[in-house]
Order: sequence, then C-alpha cells, then structure tokens
Amino acid sequence: TYTRSDDTFIPLEERTAIANRAHADLFVSIHANSSPSTSARGVETYYLNLTHDPQALAVAARENADGDQGIHDLPKLVRTIALNDKLAESRELAEDVQQSLARATGEADRGVKTAPFVVLIGAQMPSVLAEISFLSNRTDDQKLRQKAYRQRLAEGLYQGLRAYILSLSGQRAAGLN
Repeated sequence: TYTRSDDTFIPLEERTAIANRAHADLFVSIHANSSPSTSARGVETYYLNLTHDPQALAVAARENADGDQGIHDLPKLVRTIALNDKLAESRELAEDVQQSLARATGEADRGVKTAPFVVLIGAQMPSVLAEISFLSNRTDDQKLRQKAYRQRLAEGLYQGLRAYILSLSGQRAAGLN
C-alpha cells in the first residue's frame, strides 16, 4: 500500500495512519536528505527513538517541519516511544535496508541511526525512514536525476525489505537471501 499515488502532500501524521488502516506489515518512508554541509553524501536509515546525536536531531527537525507535532511535544513523544513494541523489529529492518542501500548504490554508508521522526510516530508495524541521498550535495543531486541511479536505489530498498522478510521466516540463516 502506498500513502499516495502522485506528488500531493500528505501530512506526516496521516502517512502512518494510512499504513495502520491498511494493516500494513511494514512502513518505509523514503526521503532525500539535506545538510548545511554541501560535502555530506550517502545513504542513512533511521528508526524511531530518542537520540543525543546533534546531526540526527537536525535531520529530524528538518523532516518534522511539515508536521503538526514535533520535538516540542517531548512528553507525548517519550510515551509513544516507550510504548512502541516494534523498536527491535524496526532496528532490524533499518539495518537490512541500510546495508542493501549502501551495497546497491556504492554510496557512503552513513549507518543506521535513531531520531524522533514525526512520520514514524504511531506506526503499528516495524517502520523506518530511509534518506536516499543529499539534495544539498551537487554529486548526489545529479545522480538522483539519473534513471539508472534511481533504479539502483529502488533495488537496494527492495533487497533490504526482502532480507528482513526472509529473516522473519528463518531463511536468512539458511543463506537463501
């Protein structure tokens, strides 16, 4: 299930609500990153949790700017995270997506991180936010304009999801992914 079929803006909070109503098994929010440093490049994947990492907080602040809630509603956010029984699964999903994205694109592996993203709050399934490149980096921006690069990104996302799903059935241990 997609949260949208065109470029129409859907509020951040509504995106997880759509996934919840559809009884989705996974929620993946795909974003293009930005940084004050034009040299920042690569891919990184987040799952919902609190963090002290200033860079992760800055990314979350930029992404949360379009939401109705944010870090300013910290007590509600802490409660939501504490009650989230999908943190371990989300971390595993993030690790699989990140590894596959980095491998498929050959880009800098910026790792798996945590941050309080509004778009992930309320998801009733394992959920991640994948930052697929930096629009603020000239090289990344040019690559994103190339169909072949976008295809590699899509394949990386697919392989990450596939690896996670296979791990649920125990097939990863058998080497079938």
